[in-house]
Amino acid sequence: MKYFQSLLLLFVCGTTFAQLDGSWQGVLIQDNQNGTTTNFAIWVELIVDGPQLKGSFRSEQANSPYYKISSIIGKINGDNVVIKEKEIVNQNTESGKGWCFLLARFDYNASEQKLKGSYTSETEGCVPGELVLVKSNRAFNRAATEIAEASSLENVEQLLVEKKAVAGKQFVLTDVNYQSGKHNIISSSHAYLDKIAELLKENSSIKIHLKGHTDSDGDDENNFILSHKRAKSVSDYLIKTGIDKARITYEGYGESRSVATNETKEGKRENRRVELLIISE
Repeated sequence: MKYFQSLLLLFVCGTTFAQLDGSWQGVLIQDNQNGTTTNFAIWVELIVDGPQLKGSFRSEQANSPYYKISSIIGKINGDNVVIKEKEIVNQNTESGKGWCFLLARFDYNASEQKLKGSYTSETEGCVPGELVLVKSNRAFNRAATEIAEASSLENVEQLLVEKKAVAGKQFVLTDVNYQSGKHNIISSSHAYLDKIAELLKENSSIKIHLKGHTDSDGDDENNFILSHKRAKSVSDYLIKTGIDKARITYEGYGESRSVATNETKEGKRENRRVELLIISE
């Protein structure tokens, strides 16, 4: 993709605007000229102050360390909220890359805490698409993109026994399974998650971040929502075992961070996953 995303957003919401305050995580679905779509992970931080808005916008290029963060300002006017990019405050990008300036209109679904809309851009080379955001339980990330060190549960357990650092270790929850198209964890996965819970109880200083992913089958928006719900289902299970919810954050990436081809059954199986990242000790 020649350009990354920047921001000029128009929200349309028939709701109490204080509900928009906070961190939102989602996906930008770009419509390509060949009829395919490309997904980019995005985050928005909204700070509501009466009729005024300010905050931040972050977008990431899939499977790379490249990202952009911009400050945004806005104003609430009746059922409309206009949000405009003010300036880029941080970025890590390839030489020669530019930023698209987007104009988007969202509908707010209060029951689902979801913002959904489409965008266009007058920037040359930029193409239209859709944006979907859901309310996040994780604070807006201003740091570099997390390219975590891959590991395994057994490796992490051994490092904890040896009292070595485990922050930044990440592993796939290989024995957590779901019914096709569902976010409910099947009962055969409970023993594995109980093991994760015991590990967290024995190491009370550890905090974790869960990342949900899907393959490319199905609708892009539904895949993003499904990945978010699957990560949340793991969080909910661990909380029920007695883990403090303040120790767990989660988010979904849909199909934007594939680790294998989606052209084979084996590749799709690898892409349907929930990852656990240890973010602090």
